[in-house]
Amino acid sequence: MAKTKAKKNAKASSGKNEQRGFTVAAIMLFVFGAIIMALNLNTMFRSRAMNANASASQEYIDQISSEVLRVNENILEIVGGVGSASSSIEEISLSFRKINNIEAQFEALPDHSQEELRRYDNAKKFTEAYHQRLLALQDNLGNLDQSTMRAMYVQEIAPLSFTATEMFDSAVDLNRKNVSFMSRQVAMLGAVSAAVIISLIIIGEIGIFVASRISARRREDLEKRTQQAEAAANKFKKSQQKMADLATTNILTNMKNRYALETDLSERLDSDQFTVALFDMDQFRMINDTYGYGFGDEYLSQLAEKLGQDFGQFAEIYNIHDNKFVFVFNREISDAQAQRLSGSVIMTLSSPFNIANLQVQLTASGAVYHYLPGDCLNVDGVLIRLDNTIREAKAQGGNQVLIVNQI
Repeated sequence: MAKTKAKKNAKASSGKNEQRGFTVAAIMLFVFGAIIMALNLNTMFRSRAMNANASASQEYIDQISSEVLRVNENILEIVGGVGSASSSIEEISLSFRKINNIEAQFEALPDHSQEELRRYDNAKKFTEAYHQRLLALQDNLGNLDQSTMRAMYVQEIAPLSFTATEMFDSAVDLNRKNVSFMSRQVAMLGAVSAAVIISLIIIGEIGIFVASRISARRREDLEKRTQQAEAAANKFKKSQQKMADLATTNILTNMKNRYALETDLSERLDSDQFTVALFDMDQFRMINDTYGYGFGDEYLSQLAEKLGQDFGQFAEIYNIHDNKFVFVFNREISDAQAQRLSGSVIMTLSSPFNIANLQVQLTASGAVYHYLPGDCLNVDGVLIRLDNTIREAKAQGGNQVLIVNQI
């Protein structure tokens, strides 16, 4: 009997211990779940605040970049002689005032990352340098001739403009990555929350429903903002490409300009051989002096269009300055073919053209250079040799093509 009583007591004690163990486990599970839920809710609210801050940062950077692009467009209008220079200058000043106001709003936002601030500060410095350079040139922007303004744009203004937009593009890219990182963070948070809530389904069914709905809405919101950020990045890239095209194109004739020629030929000088020709209208200044610059511009436009139609398949054609055209012949064109084609170019340039119901006809002179690797250190050297040969052709009466190597 004593043994039986002892067994009963042992069973009762074991049952109590087991019940106590389940109770403790349930309490610990509840406490653990409560802690996890509290941490998750805190992270959710913090992520929401960070997301709102990142979205505001994205919007301000987009606005600053848009104003920088607007400044670039006004500068290009001044350089291209489009519209009123004074009106464009006023628009530029207004854009920089807007940039200063937006920068103040951006800097007032909390919780910027160190990397984001570093890229933003670099972009701000280049934007300010861009502004200061334009202020230094402001009094002369509307008074310089087109050639000087284009050279000034390529050499002084465009590098600052491109660097400023690239810096802001970099800041936009970092911001987009931050938004994407937060999206992943929220997604991971949702997964953790789901696992905890499933484990605590008895005490957390309402929490599961609420948390899943909040997580779903947040993911949709983040996906939408990520798409907006990607669209903004694509817009910036297209705008930068447009500016790059304008910087390397002669606005009047729509041909590649001197800057493009230097870019295309520089890498070929050390190891490549090619045939290049320069053509210059004889006595072209007489057209501008007699009929005006507008008449001369229309004449040049028709010349360029005719050259492109007749010879664009044989060479890359550049309008490097006013009435000067450079032909870089294709690789399959032999030296002899290039000389014959150059003679045809002279005939085309010397043909009569109808401008404003007037027939105009001038002669032209040309120089052909059969370039060998290492002949010149830079593109300027190539052009100097061609210019010297053109002068010789004009001194002999013009209306002819001379070979550089024979001078």
